[in-house]
Amino acid sequence: MAQQIDGGAAIIAWLKAAGVANVFSVSGGPINAIYRACAHQGLPLVHARHEAAACFMAESFSRVTGKAGAAVVTLGPGVTNAVTPALVSMLAGTPMIIIGAQSGTRTMERGAGMSYDVLPVLKGVTKWAARCTDANRLAEYLDIAWRKMWAGRPGPVFLEVPTDILSSPVTTPLRDAAAGAPPMPGRPGVSAAAAAAIGEACRMAARPLLLLGDETFWDRSDRIQAVVDKHGLPFSTLRLARGIVDETHPRFAGPGYTACNGALRRALAEADCIILAGHHFEFDLEFGDSVGAGAKVIQVCSDPELMHRNRRADLAVAASPAAFFDLLADLPAMKADQAWVGSVIADWTKEWQAQRGEDANDGLHPVNAIDAVSAAAPAETIFVSSHGNVDFWADARLRISQPGRYLRAGQSGTLGAEVPYGAGANFADPQAPVIVFVGDGGVGFHVTELDTAERYGRAFIIVVLDDEKWGAISLPQQQSFGETYEMDLPRRDWAKVAEGLGCGGYVCRDAEAIKAAITDAIASKKPAIVQVPVRSVISPYMAYIS
Repeated sequence: MAQQIDGGAAIIAWLKAAGVANVFSVSGGPINAIYRACAHQGLPLVHARHEAAACFMAESFSRVTGKAGAAVVTLGPGVTNAVTPALVSMLAGTPMIIIGAQSGTRTMERGAGMSYDVLPVLKGVTKWAARCTDANRLAEYLDIAWRKMWAGRPGPVFLEVPTDILSSPVTTPLRDAAAGAPPMPGRPGVSAAAAAAIGEACRMAARPLLLLGDETFWDRSDRIQAVVDKHGLPFSTLRLARGIVDETHPRFAGPGYTACNGALRRALAEADCIILAGHHFEFDLEFGDSVGAGAKVIQVCSDPELMHRNRRADLAVAASPAAFFDLLADLPAMKADQAWVGSVIADWTKEWQAQRGEDANDGLHPVNAIDAVSAAAPAETIFVSSHGNVDFWADARLRISQPGRYLRAGQSGTLGAEVPYGAGANFADPQAPVIVFVGDGGVGFHVTELDTAERYGRAFIIVVLDDEKWGAISLPQQQSFGETYEMDLPRRDWAKVAEGLGCGGYVCRDAEAIKAAITDAIASKKPAIVQVPVRSVISPYMAYIS
C-alpha cells in the first residue's frame, strides 16, 4: 500500500478483512485518516447528513444482509448523535461496529474542543465499549469487538480512538483481507438429554404453536419450512424473523405481535406446546402473560441470558436454532390437531380481511393505501415500517416472503430510523426496490437523507401516510381524555421537499394513483416521496396497547 500505514489504515484493512462493504459516516477532521484509508484501500465511504442517520444506515445494512454494519463518527457530539441508533441496535440484537474519534492523547482531560468522555454513555447502549491508545493494538481491539458483537445475541460495539492514534504509524502487519473475517463464536448444539426431552414434548403435543424469533435470522436454517410442513405447525414470525418462512404459507398465523393479532393471543392461550425459537417473551408477546396455564413452553436460543426471561420455560435449550430445527426435521411427525390449527389460521385470515376500511373525503383508509403500495411492489421489495400509528397498520398487512425484506424500526419505539433504514437497505441490496412506510411526523426527522441516496445513485421510496397529526399519541389521547394536546401537524408538501433534494415527488389521493406512482418511482431508479393523505384511524395495535 502506497500511503502511510497509520491507525486509520489499520482500521480500514481490518474492516475489509471482516467483510464490511460500506463505511457510513459524517464529516469530521479527527477521522480524516480513516477517510484517506477508505479512498486508498477501496472501501466505499457513504457520507450521510447526520451521524444518527449514518448509524441507522449501518444497522439497516445488518438487517438486510445478516452481516455487520460499520459507522465512523467524529468526537464529542458526533459520538453522542450515535447513541440512539446504538440503543436501537442493542434492543433489536443487530451487529454494528461504531468507531468514534476522541481528542489527541496529549489534550485528553484538558477541555479540548468537542472533547467529552463518551465511554460511560456508550457502555450503557452497547455490548462493549472501549478506548484504544496504541495504534499497534487496533486490530487486537477490533478482534475483541468482533467477538463481543457476535457472542450470544448480537448487538452493537463501540471503539474510541484518539485522533493522534489514528494518524500514528503502525509497525505490526495489517490484517490480510484474503484471510477472511475473524472467526465467529461457536454456537452450541442440542445435547442428547435435551434432544430426548424435546422428542417427548413433541410426541405429546396436540395443539403446538411455533414462534420464530430474531436468532433464526442470524443463525439461518434451510429446514424451518420442512419442519412446519412435516409437523403441521401454525407459526408466527417476530421482528427480524419476518420472511424466514414465506408468509403466504397456508400455516402462517400472522405476525408475532399480539397487539395486532388476536388470533395469536388465542393461540397462546390455547396451545399445549409453544416452541419459542431464537427469542424470549418480550413486549410483542406480552411478556408471556397470554400463555395458557397448561402450555409446555420449549425455549431454544444460544444466549443463556434470554432463557426464562419474563416467563419460565418448561424446557430451556441453550442451543443454536439451526441445530434445533435439524433435530425437529428428523423427529417423527407430531400428531397436531389440524382442526385446531385450521381454526387459528382461519381466525387470523378473517381478522386480516376485516382490517380493510372505508375511504372518506379526508383521505384513504391507511389499509387501502398500504394495499395499493403492496400491489405495485415487486416480490423482492424491502419494506420498512416504524413505530407510529399509520405504519402500525403496515405491520399486519404486509406478507414478507424472504428474510431481510422487512425492517421494523420499532424495537425501542424510536422515530427517525425509517428514512435512513430505506437508504441503508438499498446500499445493502442495490437491486431490490425499497419502500418506507412512515407518517407525517416521523418523516421530518431525517428526510434530507434522500439527498444522500441521490448523491450515491441509490434509490428508495418513502410513502408518507399523512393524517396531519402525531396519530400514535393523538388518537389515544382523544380516546382517554376526549381532547388532544398540541398533536396537530399542518399538511406540508413533502413531494416538493423531495423534488428540492433532487428526487421524485408524488401526491396521490386514490389507489390507482398510488400504484402508478410506485411503478414510476421504481422505474426511475431515483429516490422519491409518495405523499398520501389518509384518514386518522387508530390501528388495532394502538387501540390494544392503549
